[in-house]
Amino acid sequence: MHTSKRTIYIKHIIIILIVSSLLLLACCSSQNPLYISRKNGMNTVSFLAMDTIIAISVDSQVTDKKLENAYYEIQQFENAYSAYITDSELYEINQSSSKKTEISEDLYNQILISQKVSEMTDGAFDITVLPLINLWGFSNGEYKVPKEAEIIKALETIGYEKIHLDDQAMLSAQGTNIDLGAVAKGYIGQKIADKLQEEGSSFGILSLGGNMQLYGKKPDGSNWNIAIQDPLDESSIIGIISTTDCSVITSGSYQRYFIENDIKYHHILDPKTGYPADNGLISVTIVAKDGAYADALSTALFVTGLEKSIEIWKEYNDFEAVFITEDKSVYITEGLKDRFTPESEDFLFDYVYK
Repeated sequence: MHTSKRTIYIKHIIIILIVSSLLLLACCSSQNPLYISRKNGMNTVSFLAMDTIIAISVDSQVTDKKLENAYYEIQQFENAYSAYITDSELYEINQSSSKKTEISEDLYNQILISQKVSEMTDGAFDITVLPLINLWGFSNGEYKVPKEAEIIKALETIGYEKIHLDDQAMLSAQGTNIDLGAVAKGYIGQKIADKLQEEGSSFGILSLGGNMQLYGKKPDGSNWNIAIQDPLDESSIIGIISTTDCSVITSGSYQRYFIENDIKYHHILDPKTGYPADNGLISVTIVAKDGAYADALSTALFVTGLEKSIEIWKEYNDFEAVFITEDKSVYITEGLKDRFTPESEDFLFDYVYK
């Protein structure tokens, strides 16, 4: 019986998930926090951090110690920049009444790239949305549809213009609270990948809850193949991107949501309305050189919608994208034309040209 390429990729994804789960169980049951598998010329470690399973696969020349260092750096990063860990730098800044605060280099850099994406998308991306995230219950899983008056009040404290960077200090308006959830995974993924390469690693793939950071070639000399999930069917994919030396990051309405009175409310909030973005998009995948930039852009362009997103892509010309709409149309920017392979008969595929 003929087995389709799509079926093979789906089986491959399922195998990866099973292996990741087994690795996670192994590391949790051992005094050593890590279990490192060695197969096909690659060393792989998997662990739980930043509310997701993180997997790092690198060439076999990378020592166990370097992988352990990567693990600890990610743990320390989360402890420093989570808005929900009470002794983190970010949490303390959010609780502070001071309008000017000296901040660490990593926090400065995350805010800097966030402000850039905010400006280029007219505020569609905004790290000051923490009050809205809490209001909708996406911070603790206690979901609810807020009252309109509550949203209006929360919006008074929101706006990327309320934050300014001055040397290594941050100036913010009173009552402004920051959440870095839409940039942090991309930032730390890029940082770890850069460090591994500086230490001599020739190839690697880092998965941080679906955020993919890639460098070098696979052991067989080919590019990495990254599957884009079908946002309407988690067991299927819509296509494959063949690439390397970049980040591939997806934001979608299918990733985190709740349903109330037969209405679906997803976690990607529009900073201008206070409600989940509703513009016809259900998934945005960004391919860019920098992980933090790709992470922030995937959220921002989901909020802006297809037409505005294409305008931004044409203007800045430093990223590629795959947009999936509610009517099952897929739009691929021309820079991916030779790197994207459709894998679904349920969607209509088209390319966007400058």
